[in-house]
Amino acid sequence: MKKSIFSMTGIKRYLLVAAIIIVAIILLANKLVIWGAAFLAAGLIILGIQQLILLNVKVSRFEDNITGLEEKNQSLAKMNEKLMEENEFLKERHFQITQIKSILEMNLFEIDTRFKRTVNKTEQLNDREIRYIGSLGVSLKAKYGIDLKELRFKYLPESDELIVANINPRFLSFGNRKLEWEFFETLEYRRQLPLTVKRWMTSDDLAERAEKLKEEIRLETEHSLESGPEEFAWIMEPIRENVENTIRIMFKGVTSNIRIAEMADNTFVPIEGIKLGKLEENKRLK
Repeated sequence: MKKSIFSMTGIKRYLLVAAIIIVAIILLANKLVIWGAAFLAAGLIILGIQQLILLNVKVSRFEDNITGLEEKNQSLAKMNEKLMEENEFLKERHFQITQIKSILEMNLFEIDTRFKRTVNKTEQLNDREIRYIGSLGVSLKAKYGIDLKELRFKYLPESDELIVANINPRFLSFGNRKLEWEFFETLEYRRQLPLTVKRWMTSDDLAERAEKLKEEIRLETEHSLESGPEEFAWIMEPIRENVENTIRIMFKGVTSNIRIAEMADNTFVPIEGIKLGKLEENKRLK
């Protein structure tokens, strides 16, 4: 609507200029040179003013468009920055979610203990006989037990017997863990003076190699602890006995006829597959 009004106004101005020019031509034709020139000049001036006005309007509109585009660009930049932040948050959140693991544990033993790993190692290094001796102190809190999700069950209704398999006690997790060297020495079998007897003496020029070896031994020890300290291998049998007793107590209200099997076949189900209500109903029917 505004465009049509503007067009009508422009047409009227052009008609006015055209009329002035026609009058000027008529005056010039009738040899009224001064008046004709005056009307012609007036027409050209009005036409020039009109063009300047139109140009100013176009420039103003162009500047308004530029301002609008700049504001829109700033808005899009802010939106893009926000989307990038949300994307980073979601990526981090996704990473955290993938670390979640559902574990149903039965912690039968939690051992808070301290033990030592000793080092007594010799090597030949450029015709030098070197010995490393040390003691690495390990203090930790370890949990031993079973993961209930690994157990498998099978119920035999004809004999009212519940068979439980896959009772495999193992190391579950660490609590606090600390590995510190109590001492570590580097010795070399050599003579202190010519013509003297060889004996083991400290060698300070191998300090860098000793530090590297200490770190390697510490990392090896830490890695070996991931599957459970070998010092606690004896505990597996008592844990197994406790697990069996615990299972008998847990299912005593359903059936007292519980048998332990070493391995499970495809007829066994996990713990969530046991329908205790159905077992109790079968027992009542008997």
